[in-house]
Amino acid sequence: MPAWCGYNGSMLPHITIYASAEEMGRNTSRALWDRIAIRARHSRREQRACRHAGMLLASRLCVLAVIAASVTCARAAESITTEKPAQKVFVAVFDFATAGKEAGNATALKGRPCGVQLADSVRLKLRKQGKQWDVLDRLSTAEASGPVAAETDPATVRRLLGETLACDVGLFGTVQTLDGDVRADIICIDLRQGSETPMWRKVFTDDTERSRAVIATGIVEAVTGQAAWKPPEYGDEPEPTRKQLGEALHVNGTFEAGAKGWDAPDNLSTFIVDGPEGRGRILRVRTDLQREPWLAYRKALRAGQSDTANPPDVARDTSYGSVAALEGVHYRSDWIPAEPGSRYWLLADCCPSTARSNPESVFFPKVFVKGFKRTLHAHDGLPDSSLAELDLTPRTFAALPVERRKELIAADTEKHPMRYVRECYRWYLACRVTHGEWEHFAAPFPPRGGLPEDVEFLQIQIYSYWPPGEYLWDNVLLFRDPAQKPPLPEAPARTPSGRRASDTVQPSD
Repeated sequence: MPAWCGYNGSMLPHITIYASAEEMGRNTSRALWDRIAIRARHSRREQRACRHAGMLLASRLCVLAVIAASVTCARAAESITTEKPAQKVFVAVFDFATAGKEAGNATALKGRPCGVQLADSVRLKLRKQGKQWDVLDRLSTAEASGPVAAETDPATVRRLLGETLACDVGLFGTVQTLDGDVRADIICIDLRQGSETPMWRKVFTDDTERSRAVIATGIVEAVTGQAAWKPPEYGDEPEPTRKQLGEALHVNGTFEAGAKGWDAPDNLSTFIVDGPEGRGRILRVRTDLQREPWLAYRKALRAGQSDTANPPDVARDTSYGSVAALEGVHYRSDWIPAEPGSRYWLLADCCPSTARSNPESVFFPKVFVKGFKRTLHAHDGLPDSSLAELDLTPRTFAALPVERRKELIAADTEKHPMRYVRECYRWYLACRVTHGEWEHFAAPFPPRGGLPEDVEFLQIQIYSYWPPGEYLWDNVLLFRDPAQKPPLPEAPARTPSGRRASDTVQPSD
C-alpha cells in the first residue's frame, strides 16, 4: 500500500511521499533521493530544517518521526557528526546549450551535444571536491529544464533554482565548437548572496584533445574558488633512493637467479635470458603468437601434460586475433605477505624492443600488483592443476557422486590453500613507451591511504600485450614506502555513491 504523509508547519515544507514500505527501506538511487530532497527544500530556512529534521520533527509533530527515520533524514544523517561540518551548498548544473556546427546535430560526440557532455563533466568534478558540494543529478535537473543558454534571463534561472529545485547555486551557459576550438560562455548564479546580478560570467576556451576536461576543471575552480582536486599522477612523489627503500619485499626482482620467486617461464611466450651489456639476466616476453595453440599449450602445462623444455612451434601472429590483442601474457611472482594499512613503492625497467622497428607505435605494458584474501565461500570445483594431480578431468570429476566431490574439494583446499584465494585489490603501474630503449618507472601505491584491511597476500603480475611484439623487463622490485610511519586507513572513493575503483597511477597528459 502506498504511504502518504503531509505537514504544513511554519518551519517545514509540505512533504508528499509516495513509496511502498519496501521502497522506503532499501537503498534508493541518488536520483530518487534528489527528487525527494527537491520537494523537501522550498526555501533556505526550510533547507536548514530538513537537514536537522531528526530533532525538529520530534519537537514539532511526533507522527513525522517515521519520516525522519526513513526518507526526510537522508540529508540529516550525513550532517549529524561529532564536529560541525561545512555548510552544504546545493548546486544545479543545467545542461549547457550547444551553438555552432553541433547545434542541430543530435548525434554529435557519441550521441549527445558537447554542451550536455560538458555539463556532465562539471557535475562529476564538482562532486569530487568534497561533501560540501551537493550536486543535483542530471535527470532531476533535466526534468526542470532543458539546456539553458547564456542568453537566458537570469531571473528565469533564479526562479528555477529557488522555486523548483531549491538549490543555492546554478550554472548555465552556451558551448560552441569551431575547427577544434571549444568556447564555453558560462554564468553562475548564487542565491546565497541575495544579489539580483549573477555571481560571475566567464568564458573558458581550449583547443587541445582534452578540451572538455580542461574547461570543466576551470569551471569547477571558478565555482569553488580553489584549485580542483585531481587524482594522483605519475611523478607527484619523488622516487626514494635505493638506500632509502632498503630491502625488496620479494626475491629475485632482478632475475639474476633465473625464475626463482617467479613463474617457471614457458619458453614460448616467457623466457629468462641474458640481457644487453650492463643488464645481467632479464625477462623476455613475446605477445606476437597465434592464440589457439598458445592457449592449448598453457592449459597442457597446468594439467602436467606438457614440458617447458619442449615447447611447441607456434606461428607468429600480429593480427587482432593474436595473443597480444586478447589475453596478453602475464608473468607472476610468488606470494608476498601483505600488511594492511601500508604503502609500497613498485619499480620496473621496460624495453619493448619491437618499437625499434616501429617508432610510430605506443606500447602499453603494465605491472599489476594484485591483492588476495582467503575465502570462506563454498568451493564447488577443482582447479586444473589439482585435477591433474588426481588424474581427473572436468568430465570425470563431474560424474562423481556429490559427497565424493565435496570430500576431494575439502582435501585439496587444505592441501593447496593458495589455489583458492580470491582477488580483492588491484593497482597497476603504467609503463607507456614510445621507442625501443630501456625506461625506468616507479610509483607508490595505494595512491591515497593505505592497503585495504582484507588484503592478506600480494602478487606482482608483469603484463605485456598490445602492440604485438617482444617486451624486455628488468629490476621489477617491490618496497615498503620509507616515508610511511603509522598504518594508514583505506581512502574511500571521492565520488558520492561511487564504488571503489582500481587505484591507478597514470602518467599525466
